Amino acid sequence: MDLIKRITFGEIFADDEKQQKSARVVLMDDNNLVAVLYLGALDFYTLPGGGVDDWESYEQGAIREVREETGCNCEIVNTLGRIDENSKTLGWNGVNICFIAKVKGEKGVCDMTQEEIDDKTQLHWYSLDEALEIIANQQANPTDEREAGILKIIQQRNIVILNCAKEILG
Repeated sequence: MDLIKRITFGEIFADDEKQQKSARVVLMDDNNLVAVLYLGALDFYTLPGGGVDDWESYEQGAIREVREETGCNCEIVNTLGRIDENSKTLGWNGVNICFIAKVKGEKGVCDMTQEEIDDKTQLHWYSLDEALEIIANQQANPTDEREAGILKIIQQRNIVILNCAKEILG
């Protein structure tokens, strides 16, 4: 049966459940390797990206997040689309605009937040196929049931983003 419409709590009561604006990026270097963040504390791989400040466009947020998490300046070369996430049970509600970007200039040094440092975050570079395989086949080590649910949402989002990038890049 075809899905006609998905109705969410946040759609009906928008003021009651603020959606987090986020940008997600498939960042590629000159060798067509993709930046993948490894959160050692959780044994979890993810793509660069994060929250977009109210004063930023999605593109500006994507560029800032890439610079902070990878140490690289970048330019957006393609917009992949939008992924909405909604789980009232997990308290997880977000809008992600997803991009492909290329490293501009030399690779730099990551400017990790304390949370990223605590998560033992490391930057790795993989081919697009390797990144997709690693992210799709990972078994994270969450600390609780809520975190396990959120990591599953993030994993599925990253799989969709990488598959979209693969389609565009050939």
